[in-house]
Amino acid sequence: KLASLNFLDPACGCGNFLVISYRELRLLELEVIKRLHGSNQQQLSMDAVDQYVKVDVDQFHGIEVEEWPTQIARVAMWLMDHQMNLLVGKTFGQAVVRIPLVKSANIVHGNALRLDWASVLDKRECSYLFGNPPFVGAKYMDAEQRQDVAAVFSGISKGGLLDYVAAWYIKAARYVGEYTHCAFVSTNSICQGEQVSALWGWMLAQGMTIDFAHRTFRWSNEAKGVAAVHCVIIGFSRCGVGSKRLFEYIDAIGEPV
Repeated sequence: KLASLNFLDPACGCGNFLVISYRELRLLELEVIKRLHGSNQQQLSMDAVDQYVKVDVDQFHGIEVEEWPTQIARVAMWLMDHQMNLLVGKTFGQAVVRIPLVKSANIVHGNALRLDWASVLDKRECSYLFGNPPFVGAKYMDAEQRQDVAAVFSGISKGGLLDYVAAWYIKAARYVGEYTHCAFVSTNSICQGEQVSALWGWMLAQGMTIDFAHRTFRWSNEAKGVAAVHCVIIGFSRCGVGSKRLFEYIDAIGEPV
């Protein structure tokens, strides 16, 4: 089942979210193999290791507007694949050999707001859709960004109030199949004021359900001169989940409850 899952980040940058997701999926797979073999894990032959290690980089898909980061993302996925193959070798005494590199992550160079996501990954095959789309306030978009969102926001009441990031939510709602689970990191503005009814009124009317959410927290990266922003994370889907969770931050830079 792990090898049948497909992941899409429609604003992938250099692939950070894809790389970490791949690492975690490989760790889950490694745990499955350990439980299958128990104390015999060190005695697995190379054929047995190859038989059980099924998760690969071609399950991961991304869209990135800049060309250079798309190249970095592909290479980063191969590097993580190599690291995880070394871990398999350390665990079972037999390394996974994937040289020459036959498979690669499907990272597409293009504008995600003008591209048909189904051309990157069929919606029927998409298991998880996630990302950290760019943050630009509705009043601060440049001319090109306004052209990007024009078609996406068309037909949505009060669409002109929405921030740039809202376009990814709307495209996701139009793209996903019945069983795809989505989650985006966003500025908290999409859950405040006039944007709430404009975005979430439309999302819920399309059959989307909020599966989990993180309320406001501060998030910054390690780049110089980059200000911390106040973010939320919202998970949503058509199928929903049995148990919904809302994560609160008593301290905006602390851990959630």
